[in-house]
This record gives sequence, C-alpha cells and structure tokens, in this order.
Amino acid sequence: MKAKILFTALLTFLMVNGKAFQQNSTLFIDVMEQPFKTYIVALEDGTTIESERDFKINKVRAGRNGIQIFKRTYRNNGRNQNAFRDQLIYNGIVRVQPNTKVFTELRGRQLITRRVVDKPRNGNFGTYRAMHPQNFAQLKRAVRNESFDRNKIQLLEVAASNNNFTAQQISQLMDLMSFDSYKLTLAKRAYRSTVDPQNYFLVRNRLTFNSYKRQLDQFILKQGNNNAPPRTGNRRR
Repeated sequence: MKAKILFTALLTFLMVNGKAFQQNSTLFIDVMEQPFKTYIVALEDGTTIESERDFKINKVRAGRNGIQIFKRTYRNNGRNQNAFRDQLIYNGIVRVQPNTKVFTELRGRQLITRRVVDKPRNGNFGTYRAMHPQNFAQLKRAVRNESFDRNKIQLLEVAASNNNFTAQQISQLMDLMSFDSYKLTLAKRAYRSTVDPQNYFLVRNRLTFNSYKRQLDQFILKQGNNNAPPRTGNRRR
C-alpha cells in the first residue's frame, strides 16, 4: 500500500512538472514593419494580448499552436472618435519546441520564425561572469562623461577587452549613444563579450532602424554557435 502511494505521488510529480516543462517556452513576435500600430495576438489556448510594440508571450504550450494576429485601425465617424475595427492579417500556426525562446517576425501577412534558442534550465550563464553591478555603474558614469560617440566606443572597447557583460548591460550602454550607427557598432563589437547571447534580442530592440536590426541579425548568424567569450580572465572559480 505504501509503495503504491509513493508511486502515485511520483507519477503525479512527473506529470505536473512535465506539463510545466512543456509550457515553459516563450514566443516573441517582432512587428518591426509597422511600429506604433495596435496589434492583437490570439492563441488557440485562449491567450489574447494587445500591444503597440513587440510581443513577448510566456508559458506558451510546446508543439503546434494556432495563432491569429489582428491589426486595429481607428476611425472617426463623427459620432464616436474611439470607433475601431480589428482586421485579421495572419491566421496560421507557430511551432514551439519545449523550453525554448522562439523569435518570429510579422512581415506583411506572414509570420516568419527567425531563430529558436534553448533556455538554460538552471539559469546559469555558463562559466563566465559578467561585470559586477558596482563596476558597471562606474563604467556607465565614465561613458556619460564622454562628449562624442566615437570616444564612448573607444572607452567601451577597452572595458570589453578585460570584462564580460550581460545583454541587459550592453543594451543599457547603447542607450548612452546618440546615433544608431554607433549603437550598431557597439552591438557588434560587444557580442563576443556577452555571457548570455540568447538574450541578445534586448540589444537588438535598442536599435531604431530596421536596416540596422537586419545588419545585426546577419552579423550574429555569421558568428556560428561558438558564442562563449574568448577570454579566460573572468571565469567562476
């Protein structure tokens, strides 16, 4: 009897955690071609999200997911200035693997999967340690003190030669740049110093122009799968 109870408890644990693992994926939808429009995404499991920016949908079920995307247009009919109409612009499926981040783009009436990244199960970024928050704050202050983007880039190149960064840290450094061209330069040069390249979408989102976003995508694809920083100075002990 006791063995049966233990077996039932183990089976329940595996079923619950297995289901959680199957729903531990995240879907990103980049509406890059038509920013500042209102979109509504509806998944077949009932999830509905409205946004004027890129979508991030957590706990997406693994497998084949039906998805509809609507574009909301407002109209002034003279009586109700808030009248709107939701136009269906995509009706199809998106395939999601368990415990992954799926990055897609809405282009016209097509939803294109750009890349799929496995999530780290233990939350560890590997053997490399990013710059300590206190040191990073000092670096940001030093960058702010520089007047020109080219000088900021030079300072950051020196810092990157001896340190590693998270994607979030790099995105914060990009905010200190005045021009998108320099932001792109920093994004490319800092990529090999990133401890979590799977989160580089944070860096990509800091770029304003779609042409620069595509250049960064092409650059990353050319780097291959060897994303670990080449230095050996900041390893965990």
